[in-house]
Amino acid sequence: MNNLKVLSLFSGIGAFEEALKNLKVEHRLTNYCEFNDIAAKAYSIIHNISEEMNLGDITTVDETKLEDFDLMTYGFPCQDISALGEMKGFVDEEGQLTRSGLFFEAMRIAKYKKPKYMIAENVRMLASKKFKNDLEAMLKLIDEMGYNSYWKVLNSKDYGIPHSRNRIYIVSIRKDIDDGTFEFPKPIKLTKTAHEYYDTFATDDHYLRESDMKYLAEFRLKKKYSSLNADVIICQTTKQGNLANPQNFVKDNKGYRVMTSRELLSLQGFKKEHADKLLKNGITKEQIGKLSGNSITVDVLEGIFKELLLKENTYELQDNLHTIIENNEIHNEKQL
Repeated sequence: MNNLKVLSLFSGIGAFEEALKNLKVEHRLTNYCEFNDIAAKAYSIIHNISEEMNLGDITTVDETKLEDFDLMTYGFPCQDISALGEMKGFVDEEGQLTRSGLFFEAMRIAKYKKPKYMIAENVRMLASKKFKNDLEAMLKLIDEMGYNSYWKVLNSKDYGIPHSRNRIYIVSIRKDIDDGTFEFPKPIKLTKTAHEYYDTFATDDHYLRESDMKYLAEFRLKKKYSSLNADVIICQTTKQGNLANPQNFVKDNKGYRVMTSRELLSLQGFKKEHADKLLKNGITKEQIGKLSGNSITVDVLEGIFKELLLKENTYELQDNLHTIIENNEIHNEKQL
């Protein structure tokens, strides 16, 4: 039975959907919305969904023609909030919406459709002093639309994955169904190291050349914002899949290399087999690195969904999820 209807905005490779599948939450995707052609193709490959379900450019979406949905996920663009970007915020100096300002397009859809739940993710900088007013304005808008919102900065390494990645998560629940009991998942002890995710084989194009080594030895391998054979990798970036400016390195008996597509996706909580499928379908390792760096850690989303859906009887999920958790089936199914 298809219980939970989901609209996925700014979908990327579908971390929210991966989390729902891992938790065996009965759900049906109404549409996904991804502007980037490569990301849309990868999403469809990973989730076995036709690209015809992609709404494409969110600014052209007609909210009046969308099917009703219960949950809206929207990991809206971070480029104008991130410390690595221009930090313009939601509106530029000319009064135009930035890429991060596409948040308001998601709100346009939500205001009309009134889903029960909305979940957003973005960079930690959104919770900083610089963007305090922007965050408060966001929360006020969502409140005026009829939602109670809960937000917190969570680090992936606190939820079972050896990847230090701080992100802000915003969970909004429609006021008429919110009982005020939602809490973000509590941190758990990290029992795995990144070494357990490393592949035993990498092709030659992953290894640093002599020219790469000179630059990287000076500016990357010795700096705190890079990691080499780390127990916990530092935050993946969109450059992680290529040799030009990656952050995480592995040293083995063949030399120094960047991480493989399988390693990168698995350290975001995706199954390694997804990387194999993407590569077989023409997505390059550089593109997979960018997609992984742009994605959300699945394990964190699993924790949020447990807290949100376990306390709701609307979809008759409680018994099912308790059984899954008790049997530890979720992590047993993941391919390391």
